[in-house]
Amino acid sequence: MTFIRHAFAVVAACAAAGVCAPASADEVRVFAAGAVQNPISIIVNGFERETGNKVIASFGTAGAVDAQIRAGETADIALSSLSGLHALVDAGKLAAAYPKVVGRVRIALALKAGAPKPDISTPEKLRALVLAAPSLGYADPAGGATSGAHLAKVMGQLGIADEIKSKVVLRRVGLDVMKDVADGKIAMGFGQASEIVPVPGVEIAAYMPDTMQLTSVYAISLTKAGEKNEAAKALFARITSEASSAVFEKAGFENRR
Repeated sequence: MTFIRHAFAVVAACAAAGVCAPASADEVRVFAAGAVQNPISIIVNGFERETGNKVIASFGTAGAVDAQIRAGETADIALSSLSGLHALVDAGKLAAAYPKVVGRVRIALALKAGAPKPDISTPEKLRALVLAAPSLGYADPAGGATSGAHLAKVMGQLGIADEIKSKVVLRRVGLDVMKDVADGKIAMGFGQASEIVPVPGVEIAAYMPDTMQLTSVYAISLTKAGEKNEAAKALFARITSEASSAVFEKAGFENRR
C-alpha cells in the first residue's frame, strides 16, 4: 500500500522562544489512518516545537495501516480503527497493552461551502439525492478505506449500485474526494466528518440516515519498538491527553469515551 509521507520539520526557535531544543533529538515514526490526519498533524506540530523531537507520520487507509504493520515496517505508533488495532495486538504485532480510543467519527455528505443543505434523513431521501446527482465520490473500498467499503454497501442496500456506477468517482482517501468537491470536479462527496472539516471550500451538509450510518472508533497503540522509545511514549501521552480532546473535536470527532 502506498502512503502519503509527511515529515514534520523540527522548529529550532531558541532565540525567539528563549529555549533550545535538546542536543540529541529523537525520532518517532507514526502509521495513521487518513481520518485522523488533521488532528494528528496539529498535535505533532506542537509536540515537535516543544520537544525538538522529529515525527515522521504516514497517512493512508485503515487497511494500509494494517498491511504496513503486518509487513513488519518500522513504526513506533499506530493510529487506526479500534477493531483493526485490536486484531494487530492479538496477532502480536503491537504492544501488549490494548489500544486507547482517541475519538469516534460518523460518515457525512460534503458539498461546496454555501450550497443548500439537502434532507437525507431517510434512506428514500438519500436514494433520491444520489440518483439526481451528476457525480459523487468516496474513498476507494479496494484500498482498504473504511468509509468507502461502507458506502459501497449502502449503495447496494439502496438498490442503485449498478445504476450510479458510471458517475461514482473513487479516490485513494476521503480527503482527496473532498478536495475534488471543493474544486468542482465532483458534485458531492461522502466520507468521514474528520475528512471534510479540514478542507477549505467544503462543509458537512448532512449526516447519513441513522439506519445507514457507520460510526468508526479510532484508537492509538504503541508498537513493540515504540515501547522502548521515550519520545514515542511522550507523543502517545500527548495524543491521548485531555488537552488533545478539543483538537479531535474541532476536527469532526465526537467524544473518545
